Amino acid sequence: MKMKKKMGVALFLLVTLFTFSACGGEAYDQSMKKVNDAIKERKFIQADIYVEKALEKKPKDLTAQNYQKQLSFYRKSLDELEKKNQDLALSNLKQVVEIKGGSAKLVSYAKKDMEKLGTSTTKTSETSKPKEENKKTETVWNADKEKKLKQYMSDFSRTMKQQYEEYTSSNSVDMYGAKLPEDVFSGKHKMAVNEQPVEIEWSDTGEGKLPYQLVAVYSDAATQSYGAKHVYFFVIKNGQPKVFITQQNQGMPNNYIHFSETENQDLQQNFAQIVGGNFVAKEDKASATKDYPNSKLLAAKAMIKAFNQNPADTDNIGQANVSYDLSTDASYEIWTTGVHLPEEVTIVAGSPTAAGLLMYHNNNDGTVTVYPVPSHYQDHDWDDPVKGKAMAYDVINQARQIDISDVPDDAAQKLVAVFNGDV
Repeated sequence: MKMKKKMGVALFLLVTLFTFSACGGEAYDQSMKKVNDAIKERKFIQADIYVEKALEKKPKDLTAQNYQKQLSFYRKSLDELEKKNQDLALSNLKQVVEIKGGSAKLVSYAKKDMEKLGTSTTKTSETSKPKEENKKTETVWNADKEKKLKQYMSDFSRTMKQQYEEYTSSNSVDMYGAKLPEDVFSGKHKMAVNEQPVEIEWSDTGEGKLPYQLVAVYSDAATQSYGAKHVYFFVIKNGQPKVFITQQNQGMPNNYIHFSETENQDLQQNFAQIVGGNFVAKEDKASATKDYPNSKLLAAKAMIKAFNQNPADTDNIGQANVSYDLSTDASYEIWTTGVHLPEEVTIVAGSPTAAGLLMYHNNNDGTVTVYPVPSHYQDHDWDDPVKGKAMAYDVINQARQIDISDVPDDAAQKLVAVFNGDV
């Protein structure tokens, strides 16, 4: 009986330990994903916060430790560059590159910065060289094209009603147990196209030694059900843009991950346009056909939609003993966290404060991006230097886009009278 009791206790402890480990591992993975996202967006303070969270879950994790060291050196290099201390900046950048098992993106940033520093400190005069030699050659893939693809994939997600997330060489998606693209680069799996294995490598420029240059990865695997997951590899194949897809949900005897060219022509064509430099985003197309200047009228429309107000009830707002102050801020700081909204916003502040607070960015296409900035900061966590920053970044991440183009002008005009100030 005692033996059975001991075995039962041991089993309970084992199950409990496994449960906590699994939860901790999931939280770690989520934090590291946020770290990589922040690094790609060059939000290094945010990346520091999330890597600290990852280390709280796995204090001895070497990867997270390496990320933290790289971030520290890279941020120091930026500080030294601001002070025009190029030698110290270069020293810190070298430290970033020398740390192995960390962020490939930070290494890429550091190498590019080192190249720029090398160019700026050279004693050779470039002015005497012919114009052809001084002309910069644009790479097949770069940060600007990466940003445009991200913008397009956001629209693609809405169109397909699938949530696509971006992955990189250092941040892989779990596709039925296969880590992509990590397992392809490590040799655990082999990418195959039309049943034939292909040679592929990651590239920030779209250029390299192998025939297949992987420049981006997007997948909906994190949110789709079994059998409905997709992984897209965006590839420069011998200089030509190609989009490959896999939905493989089981291992193969030869460890191949089978891909095929996407049949989605819209996806393929837009990627080709991005690579070719002639991509036009949807919002740019919209703004070219109709103008939505910032104004009191637009602010009124935004308020009606953001507060879920029935346009027919706007008379009630006008008759109530409230007013709204209008202003704009190009770099609004959320509380005293040091975190700023990423774009200029219009602020609609109610008086009394119970009347509400609205902050939005005018997208000039009939939509506005609303940031859920609180009107009160009663939670003491806002004053914590780490928690406050994390909460501020949550505000940014929870921004939503709303369509105001369908709000009648006459309904919105009734609200203009309660606005003080102008935009």
